[in-house]
Amino acid sequence: MAASSILPWRYRIGGLALTAVVTLILVYLILPQFIVLPLSFSDKSYLSFPPTGWSSQWYVKIAENLSWAEATANSLIIGIPAALLSMIFGTLAALSLKRGAWKGAGVMSAAVVAPTMLPHVILAIGLYPMMIKFGLLGTHLAAIIGHTIIGIPLVFITVTAVLASQNGALELAAMTLGATPWQTFWRVTFPMIRIGVFIGGILAFAASFDELMLSLFLTGAGTRTLPKLIWEQLNEFLTPTIAAVATLIFAFTLVLLVIASFLQAVGSRNQVTANG
Repeated sequence: MAASSILPWRYRIGGLALTAVVTLILVYLILPQFIVLPLSFSDKSYLSFPPTGWSSQWYVKIAENLSWAEATANSLIIGIPAALLSMIFGTLAALSLKRGAWKGAGVMSAAVVAPTMLPHVILAIGLYPMMIKFGLLGTHLAAIIGHTIIGIPLVFITVTAVLASQNGALELAAMTLGATPWQTFWRVTFPMIRIGVFIGGILAFAASFDELMLSLFLTGAGTRTLPKLIWEQLNEFLTPTIAAVATLIFAFTLVLLVIASFLQAVGSRNQVTANG
């Protein structure tokens, strides 16, 4: 009797402790942004916290400076193709390793995921001489290639997770009934994995949009991305304009993550409906 009455309290205490730990982790992760956001509305011409006054002048300066618009355009020109290529190659890699009878598939999967574990400076150093050799250094294509390398593993992981919940019986049935490989993929496989593909694509685009190290090595003056311009401004002018740009990037990334979370919720709901 005593044990049965004490056990629920232990679970409650454990739940409260877990909630507290998760809350502290979230606060630790989000706290820098709570500092950057007020700085972006400071009335001072230098970074000081807490701000003594409030002004939106730094957002106006962003709109007036064409360099920020050009850098944003370059980030989009690089990020969108990199995300699309990551979706294609990441999906093909996931389908090949999950549906193919490959020996050493685990080693090959680790090789695909390796760019997420390697420091990006190593990737940049490896790509730099290759881009010089092929005359691509400083072009959008060089950055697209580099950003695709870091985007493929993200798509691979999300698509592999979806494929793990599918046993392939529907694909086998479609091919047994006379469907071609392309028809099987487009009408059976892709509808099952498309949520994973889209989420991976969003993550790949976000990774490309925020990537600094590869951009430092692979882009030039005419193709510099938003993170690279921020880096240059930090070395020259440490003004609240940097905080304003960082706030806008954070808001944009947050929107992407919300979309990805929404797609994940839709995919989970559809999976439950299909299984029910």
